[in-house]
Amino acid sequence: MANCAFGLNNLLKGASLTGSASYYGLPQFAVSQVATDQGNNTAAFWSVGDTNKTAWFQAQWPAAQQIQAFFVGRSNLGQGATWQITASNGGAQVYSAGGSFATLSGVGPAQLVHVAPNPITVDTVKISVTSNGTVTESYIAISLAYVGPIWQPVRNMSTKSTTGMDTGQTVNTGMAGAEFISPGWMRRKAVVDHESLDLADVPVLEQIAYMAASGTNVLFIPDPAADPPTLNMRALYGRIQSGDLSNPYGAALRQQTTFTITERL
Repeated sequence: MANCAFGLNNLLKGASLTGSASYYGLPQFAVSQVATDQGNNTAAFWSVGDTNKTAWFQAQWPAAQQIQAFFVGRSNLGQGATWQITASNGGAQVYSAGGSFATLSGVGPAQLVHVAPNPITVDTVKISVTSNGTVTESYIAISLAYVGPIWQPVRNMSTKSTTGMDTGQTVNTGMAGAEFISPGWMRRKAVVDHESLDLADVPVLEQIAYMAASGTNVLFIPDPAADPPTLNMRALYGRIQSGDLSNPYGAALRQQTTFTITERL
């Protein structure tokens, strides 16, 4: 088990983006949508893909970047969808990986979460996704994506950390007390408790506070060393709220704070 990780710098926002053909060429469904913080499928990259229902997008930077984590989520793809990542630097391929959107026991949202063993230096990243019959629409929709570095605190999060889910429901109760529930949205969340942060972590904690204020998305990976189905199920991408920073142990110089990450819808 590795220390938890946070993706705090989505390099897609500063990249030159290209991709497979967008839905009817409409600008509101252009590839640039993968770099936004909105998770709504009506503000997403809709690609008609090719005859095998494969869509792709490519990010290029004028200078090489340090990258370790990859994420694609809030899509209309199912558990049977697959993905392929290729990364190059100066025209030479330096990294590749592939896998599926499947989660542990088929539970949770279908999403791509991949963490390279070490940071890689690249100037081009291409991500391809293939629906494999899991999409009923005539297009593949990708609302959210992250490509960038990760930050890991010196010491891991506390075992007091929790996960949960917020739900939007309409509940109608009949005269006899019977309940009729109309399900709405479901949003996963994690409350990450850190009781032993190092002084070296403090500059990053201050950065997170500013990100929380601006509503910028953060990628949270509880265990970057987990197997792919667990990574897909446990990782969260969304807004972060940071609690106050304290030093409850005095001379031990162990900083304490709490983060709340809520999935972006």
